[in-house]
Amino acid sequence: MRYKCRALRGLAIVNGKVWPPGSGATAVAVAGDRVAAVADDDAVRERAGARAGVIDAGGQWIIPAFNDAHVHFLMASRSLGELDLFGAATEDEVRRRVADYAGRHAGPWIVGRGWLYSAFSGGMPSVRLLDELVPDRPAYLESYDAHTGWANSRALSLAGVQTLDVLKEEATTAVTRHLARPTPEQDLEALREGMRLAASRGIASVQEAGDGLDQVALWDELRQRGELTLRVRLAFDMTPGLSTADWGRRLDLYEQARARSDAWRSPGILKAFADRVVESRTAAMLEPYEGSDERGRPLWEKGELGEAVRVADARGWQVQVHAIGDAAIRQALDAFEKTTAGRRHRVEHVEAPAAADLVRFARLGVVASMQPQHADPDLTDVWRRNVGSERAGRGWPWRTLLESGARVAFGTDWPVVPLDPFSSLRVATGTHAAQRLDLRQAVDAWTSGGAYAEHAESDKGELKPGMLADIAVVDFQKPAVHATIAGGRVVFEG
Repeated sequence: MRYKCRALRGLAIVNGKVWPPGSGATAVAVAGDRVAAVADDDAVRERAGARAGVIDAGGQWIIPAFNDAHVHFLMASRSLGELDLFGAATEDEVRRRVADYAGRHAGPWIVGRGWLYSAFSGGMPSVRLLDELVPDRPAYLESYDAHTGWANSRALSLAGVQTLDVLKEEATTAVTRHLARPTPEQDLEALREGMRLAASRGIASVQEAGDGLDQVALWDELRQRGELTLRVRLAFDMTPGLSTADWGRRLDLYEQARARSDAWRSPGILKAFADRVVESRTAAMLEPYEGSDERGRPLWEKGELGEAVRVADARGWQVQVHAIGDAAIRQALDAFEKTTAGRRHRVEHVEAPAAADLVRFARLGVVASMQPQHADPDLTDVWRRNVGSERAGRGWPWRTLLESGARVAFGTDWPVVPLDPFSSLRVATGTHAAQRLDLRQAVDAWTSGGAYAEHAESDKGELKPGMLADIAVVDFQKPAVHATIAGGRVVFEG
């Protein structure tokens, strides 16, 4: 495979099948950073000109490039060189990976992420096990969903924590604040690696789900150096506990950053957490978890989220709210109930909604931003045990939402799961049988759905003249990406 970024005097992508199915077109012509024509091969070659570059699609699909509607791109890019535990299905496999990595890395810490709750008896790892695997230096390993931390005794001692339990949510910062913070140059190199990975997966746009203000300078630097091969939309944090006046001042700061947006990096949305995750029983539920009195704690006081949304909405901001449990999803929808029509506020994840709330998405114009890989049966054993069979049966209802008229956007939530649209499509079209979509519905959620979710449907998500030339050539059967074009530039050829 070849990662590249080459500008051409026009481009003709020929001998393919242009998305959507039934279009009849076989080729796309690109002029500058825009689609110039969608037609048959001869017409496109003529439109592109004799000096244009040519990509032979080999009979495969020519689609709008994937747009990941929910990703933690900087966090995930930083983790590419760390210990990767994702997919380790058993404690023995976790042991093997940790021991192997620790034996090959001589740094002062062992740092990694991705362990699955289901790999451990009882759903959680132990300090004793990590002490056994890494006895000579501090170790900190984050769960795959980034909501639980696993530290050994050396790391806990440095943090001043006396516990044999894993660290949940904000408690993880007691350890993570002792980790070396990357330098700006290290972060830039991490983003370059992340962009190369995205290009190899047919992704030309990502929507970063938080910490946006801290990233503006990094993306601006890559833009100024001419290195961007990926469009990014940054989300700014919206946190509880602020007075209305303080929240207004925070928005003043965000609006200064928003003014510097362009087609490659656009700070344009606010991100709030209404709850956490089901696996650690920190998602907010209307009824207790199975075999427990726990319901999870909402992160906002009654009426507080609604007031923060009201202020932001009045100033023209779109808001996205992480809401996994049915109580949190209802709280988010209640907060959006009286907002401005057309703002396209969003609920992120929508894993365990109450049946009565599903029709509210379409009625309120709220986008459901969902990540099909989260519903993969290989990841959901602990999730299903915690919510019970009845609630599990109505989990991740993307088909029900589409049928109700709601707009759905798909993404990965990388690094929670791999940056892999094809795995997402596999789950959405088959593995999660109760909500099975056809391929067109699933691809549209990854393309036009993502564009709609970021108010970019006039530029992205379809292949027609005048749209941005963000294009992928893919084989859905293998699956594989043959080429990725971003802004008219070839950024990957496989």
